[in-house]
Amino acid sequence: MSEEDLEHMDYLTESDLMGMDTFIHRIDSTEVIYQPRCKRAKLIGKYLMGDLLGEGSYGKVKEMLDSETLCRRAVKILKKKKLRRIPNGEANVKKEIQLLRRLRHKNVIQLLDVLYNEEKQKIYPFWKETFERLEMEFEVGAAPSSAVLLREYG
Repeated sequence: MSEEDLEHMDYLTESDLMGMDTFIHRIDSTEVIYQPRCKRAKLIGKYLMGDLLGEGSYGKVKEMLDSETLCRRAVKILKKKKLRRIPNGEANVKKEIQLLRRLRHKNVIQLLDVLYNEEKQKIYPFWKETFERLEMEFEVGAAPSSAVLLREYG
């Protein structure tokens, strides 16, 4: 810019800047109040979503609470988009759901309900949460058969 251009420019003085309402100015840090956003409860059907229990190649498993019976449940959240990338992903999930609907055994987790969200393209199979934390004790010098059993069933 030439000197002639600079003469025609209007400059704001510091007093002008301080008088402006929209100007950014310094404030004392004790005046800053931070309030993190509260997470809103998420409902899927009659189930209230809880904490993440695990994650796998097909989707996430979260804890749920049945709002009618107040029983704990588990849900595997499956995204159709993700299933399409896995070879036979959608077919495997359909087979698993069909099989688990018919299966009743004390050592197999029970499938209670399956919801499908068309808008979000997600499948929500709900299981009865009967699994408890498994704790095992091993003794020093114990028979090797216990380690073999753990590998076979654990």
